Amino acid sequence: MSKLVKPIEYATSQGISRQAVYAKIKKGTLESKTVDGKMYIVVDEDITEKKEVKQEKVASHLVDVKELLKSKEETIATLKESISDLKHTNTEINTTLRGEIELLKQVFTEMRNLYVKQVDYMIVDKKREIESQSAPIEAISIENIDNEDECWITLEEFFVRCKITKDKRKHKIVKRLRKAFMKNDERIKIEKDEIYLSCYHYYEDILNKK
Repeated sequence: MSKLVKPIEYATSQGISRQAVYAKIKKGTLESKTVDGKMYIVVDEDITEKKEVKQEKVASHLVDVKELLKSKEETIATLKESISDLKHTNTEINTTLRGEIELLKQVFTEMRNLYVKQVDYMIVDKKREIESQSAPIEAISIENIDNEDECWITLEEFFVRCKITKDKRKHKIVKRLRKAFMKNDERIKIEKDEIYLSCYHYYEDILNKK
């Protein structure tokens, strides 16, 4: 079914100029009809409806595309924020890890130093033990010493002979020896703040004192 439409209306519906409509009529690509001395464009209503439906579909598709683009932009914005948050989080994690690594390095250094010192102490103690074993401790007999000569040994020699290696025990014995010296104990003498002990005596009272 067809209908008659004024050239200006047809031009508006098609989005073209009125001159373009007349040009189409002149070329014969557009059907026209004169009624009462006025020119009308013959339009097939079915074709018009199909065009309108098609335009509606195109418009709907454009809306869908716009919504899709909008959604895409929102997604991109969200991803950018997420990336920014991740960068910030990674920076914090890296800073924390660096701090933990530095702390571990310090702990390792301290443990290594303590271990080295302990090994040094063990080496010294072992050396003293070997020296003491190579020269067994024996009480000095007065019979083997000329009574006219004095015999004094240093504090370190005394510790070696008595197999005393622990610093804590040495400290206690030094305090006892100084106290005995202050009481005029003839077995002990102090010269230039160095303690010497007589070879002619025993010291069980000082060593085993509780």
